[in-house]
Amino acid sequence: MKYSEFPYKRIDFNQLKDNVYSMISRFNASETVDEQIKIIEEYQNTQKETQTFGSIAHLNFARNTKDSKAIEENKFYDEIGPEIAAIDNQFTKAINESKFKSELLDKFGKHFFNLIDMELKSFDPKLVNLMKEENELSNEYRSLLAGAEMEYKGKKLNLAGLSPYMQDTNRKTRKEAYQLMDSFFKENETKLDMIFDKLVKVRHKKAQVLNFDNFIPLGYLNMNRSDYGAKEVDEYRKQIVKHIVPLVKTINKKRKDILGYEKMFVYDTLYFKEGNPKPKGGVDFQVKQAEKMYSELSTETRDFFNMMVSEELMDLENRPGKSGGGFCTSFPSLERPYIFANFNNTDHDVTVLTHEAGHAFQCYQSRNQPINRYLWPTYEACEIHSMSMEFLTWDWMHLFFKEDTDKFLFKHLAGSLSFLPYGALVDHFQHWVYENPEANPKERKIQWLSLEKIYQPGKDYDNLDFLKNGGFWQKQAHIYEMPFYYIDYTLAQICAFQFWIRMQEDKESAWTDYLKLCKAGGSMSFLDLVKLAGIKSPFDPKVFEEVANKINDWLKNNSL
Repeated sequence: MKYSEFPYKRIDFNQLKDNVYSMISRFNASETVDEQIKIIEEYQNTQKETQTFGSIAHLNFARNTKDSKAIEENKFYDEIGPEIAAIDNQFTKAINESKFKSELLDKFGKHFFNLIDMELKSFDPKLVNLMKEENELSNEYRSLLAGAEMEYKGKKLNLAGLSPYMQDTNRKTRKEAYQLMDSFFKENETKLDMIFDKLVKVRHKKAQVLNFDNFIPLGYLNMNRSDYGAKEVDEYRKQIVKHIVPLVKTINKKRKDILGYEKMFVYDTLYFKEGNPKPKGGVDFQVKQAEKMYSELSTETRDFFNMMVSEELMDLENRPGKSGGGFCTSFPSLERPYIFANFNNTDHDVTVLTHEAGHAFQCYQSRNQPINRYLWPTYEACEIHSMSMEFLTWDWMHLFFKEDTDKFLFKHLAGSLSFLPYGALVDHFQHWVYENPEANPKERKIQWLSLEKIYQPGKDYDNLDFLKNGGFWQKQAHIYEMPFYYIDYTLAQICAFQFWIRMQEDKESAWTDYLKLCKAGGSMSFLDLVKLAGIKSPFDPKVFEEVANKINDWLKNNSL
């Protein structure tokens, strides 16, 4: 069945509520653990269906943010989502208070109840209206960016459409593209500041309702972090400053020398004078190459990707009105994932395809997990699958880049390493923001620039007015929509680098452990999944040194 044929309807909330409360009543009255397990299964099927319809509504809106029906359906599920969370919370409470709790723990595992515990600590029915307000503000931000329209060289472009020009070999063109982006954000600065200010205030109110001093502990609970906290993350960021920032400075100096510039600016995005590598064809070409790649990588990836193509479970083309960025979503009742992206004829097309395919592959491999909460792991573990898939497919990059393959590999590895300080910067900034909820927009921008000096020393915005005054972070959707998510990319990147190292040493073993990790889904905490995959915790300071040395050696030996 193709995506266009997927069944969709608005749920009847009152009926859903009645059904769930009936389940809770029967659950509490059950005289055996087997009866309770059957009711949990019944509840999970209902939950899967509801989540599937919600995912379809959100995806259709992302595919076309100007479509009136899609806007309406997305709004409905955004408004009803917190209400659904409230009734789900009641069922969760019933499970937690079950007279057969020890038997349920044996059945579903300790991690299941850890997740329940975090949910109960992070939700209260009093939060429903605040959650609705938060959803509305996130949609306002998303629609604002999706509606960006600018003209350049006779073409009407959205923000994603500017990307090829931002990597053009002509420095003047790159600067002009950045100026257009800068102007868009400058023109909308007041709106952007207002939206974010309201989001910070709403999140702080949510934390206060739950008797937290600020949003940070609630943010960590929302991310389901059960085996580390802000203290460990703070130390982790320091390791990035110590081990990674100096390497990135070396990479940037090498780029400056290659390009022959006296001074590097933010729009100097090239790694090579002749330009960054590009895939040798558009969407259809890349999908065809990906089919060959995944058919050769493993039988599991072959079957998975053939399904993604035949059932039209990908939307990869950039177009007006389409939401920016890339993501993977899923339809649990149909046991199918979906890849969303905006290809723009840059090397990013290939990395986003392999990245999101990593997410989708994991989701498909873990579709038979017995608990809905186990279908996806926590976010930082999710990103191991995606970022590792970028490296696990290195042997097939020649299919996409032909004679420019070596250039792509160099840029991909150097760029992945260079990302770590930026990811840590975003996280550090967010901690400051939620520690200081009364800060005004100007103070936030000053703080961003201050932290940039630590994590990205020497970054120069030239005369780009909005960016040089501390607004760069406002184009990072995660900061608006998913607070505290961004550090997860960096944690996973350290894990992915380890898979990259292992692929060079023993490909078969590396793939076996990766597949094992995918099949496990979210049945364990982040650090337990890391152990399962045969890699080391990113919180281990020794890992940084090991990874940094291996990457540094490779970049030296493969210097172009």
